[in-house]
Amino acid sequence: MIRIYCLQNDHLIPVEVLPGAALPENALWIDLFKPTAEEDNLVEKWVGADIPTDADMAEIEESSRFYMENGVQYLTAPILYTVDKDHRMNAPVSFVLVGKRLVTVRYTEPKSIDLYAERAMKPGNGLIDAKCSGLSILLGIIEAATDRLADILEAVSEKIETASQTIFRLRGNQRPMTNKDFRVLLTQIGRQGAFLSKVRESLAGISRLLVYVTANVRASGAGKEKSTWVKSLERDAQSLENYVDFLSNKITFLLDTVVGLISVEQNAIIKIFSVAAVGFMPPTLIASIYGMNFRFMPELNEAWGYPMALIVMVVSAVLPLFFFRAKGWL
Repeated sequence: MIRIYCLQNDHLIPVEVLPGAALPENALWIDLFKPTAEEDNLVEKWVGADIPTDADMAEIEESSRFYMENGVQYLTAPILYTVDKDHRMNAPVSFVLVGKRLVTVRYTEPKSIDLYAERAMKPGNGLIDAKCSGLSILLGIIEAATDRLADILEAVSEKIETASQTIFRLRGNQRPMTNKDFRVLLTQIGRQGAFLSKVRESLAGISRLLVYVTANVRASGAGKEKSTWVKSLERDAQSLENYVDFLSNKITFLLDTVVGLISVEQNAIIKIFSVAAVGFMPPTLIASIYGMNFRFMPELNEAWGYPMALIVMVVSAVLPLFFFRAKGWL
């Protein structure tokens, strides 16, 4: 699918180009979504530059993600997109700067790009002006992506805080945590930790892209305004990376705490069985003695023999419990 956005005063307007028609002169942004080979060839004919394929975008080497060829700049960064409600993944998005035009190539639907397009099409949006170029569109998309990541991190922080309150809640009249509770907590915390690794990957790719853009902005003399914008985006990305590190450390702490609590619960269970075993040892010994088949055991012929044996077994079981309590082992 090819989406074409043309510059009109202070906003972008979507334009539908019929097959075989030429690219409009005021076309500023060409967005390729899951392009076919025919669509790739058409856009290459329009802009006079190669369009990276899905395989090219999957390359992880920096030289394959950021390079210039025949005056055309190619930049690729992993952008977070939503698979379903609770599942997000990273996918590469390529930005091709051809003169004052921008071509984006993507095979997923990052919400940040759609949000930027919706806002850019509104008159008086504050993003677009008469001097807008493809670089401005690129920086606007990156800004929308970082803002989106910031919103997502806020939601992750709330989930982590909820898990923390569940772990460190005041017991009071609340029931103790069960194995099922611990299992749910470990799953929730682990899921957030895995998701943060995806966010860190996206932020790292954006930061690398901004470093490359900074160098090219300085070389091209694009103006102080663009340089200031890029520096602001770099600071935003760096602050988000620091926040991700903070959340990751908090998740590690919570995981260690849950594992420690599970160990405490297991030790308590083992302690109960150990005390029960020790408590039953003396009565078992006494019962074993009276179960022996010796001929000369005088008390067996006495009326008080059976009650005495029961009382001795009970006393021998209770005394160790009092001893353990006095020592603070129970």
